[in-house]
Amino acid sequence: MSRLRVACRHRFPTGFDLDIDFETEHRTIALFGPSGAGKTSILMAIAGFLSPDAGHIAWRGRVLFDSAEALSVAPDKRHLGVVFQDQRLFPHLSVEQNLRYGQRRRQGSAGAPAFDRIIEVLDLRALLERGPGTLSGGESQRLALGRALMSAPELLLLDEPVAAVDEPRRGAILSYVDRIIHEWDVPTLYVSHHRAEVQRLADWVIALDGGRVVQEGSPEEVLGAAGLARTNGEPVNLLRLVRPVRSPDGAWLASVPGTRGEVSVRLPHRDADPSDPTYVQFAASDVMLARGEVAKLSARNRFPARIEELVPRHGHIFAALSVADQRLWAEVTNDAVKDLGMAPGVEVTCLVKTAALEVLE
Repeated sequence: MSRLRVACRHRFPTGFDLDIDFETEHRTIALFGPSGAGKTSILMAIAGFLSPDAGHIAWRGRVLFDSAEALSVAPDKRHLGVVFQDQRLFPHLSVEQNLRYGQRRRQGSAGAPAFDRIIEVLDLRALLERGPGTLSGGESQRLALGRALMSAPELLLLDEPVAAVDEPRRGAILSYVDRIIHEWDVPTLYVSHHRAEVQRLADWVIALDGGRVVQEGSPEEVLGAAGLARTNGEPVNLLRLVRPVRSPDGAWLASVPGTRGEVSVRLPHRDADPSDPTYVQFAASDVMLARGEVAKLSARNRFPARIEELVPRHGHIFAALSVADQRLWAEVTNDAVKDLGMAPGVEVTCLVKTAALEVLE
């Protein structure tokens, strides 16, 4: 049973107080919150690089830290894989040697990932003889993920793994993380302050602010209307698509799956085939809403939706929409709400320009 128990308190020299208490058995957990909320500190405590002033940390019933018992298991004995923001690769070792270092730490673990399979999944074969100093940010992060996997971790700890990667390559790194989670079914704790990342990867979210847990729940609960009303964050739309096909005019079309029927989405022109499944990301401000017949508009993506909730934020309103079985956000004005008669349960048409879509494979 993959139960993680964290109850600890710690006061930093800066005066910041961490006071955390949570327990979960979910496979992919996200620590979500603004910068300075305490996310990385919790990860470091679980990994053993921070000893809290007081508390108890246990994984799968095995106690890793207990201040009352003066017990603190050494980091290399916790059987955890850690990927930091700055990767912390060994500069004097080649890519292959960095990977083999992780392999030496697996201690004969049963079911350990195979070296050849890791370099295949993470596209590392062409990099094996190179040094870390010659790698791009995305390549370095893939190497760090591979090295962590080579140790056959019981729990994978990822500290904002795309923070140091250029914006255009972040989606690619997320796809590698997604592959790892599903290929090896490794329990994962993911630290991030980006809603779209958390929505894409996590099945349980622990929201933090000021060193405290402020909410726990599914991504839908924490990142949905209640979470939006509570935080200063803005919603980011992330739709999961399947079965991309080339249209007669050369564009790519994909479907938003759902039990209430599928919706077709037109993707931006691209040379490479999109993966299946894939994701598209776009801002709430890129979504227009209409009621009644829609004709002669430049927005090529038009699909039916139902308003689930209206959330006021800073003089604007965010409409939470149900599209197929997925959640979509639209930013609207008070006047638009009145003019269109928007309310929970009302059926509308969403319009999104193809150029506003960012494909995340």
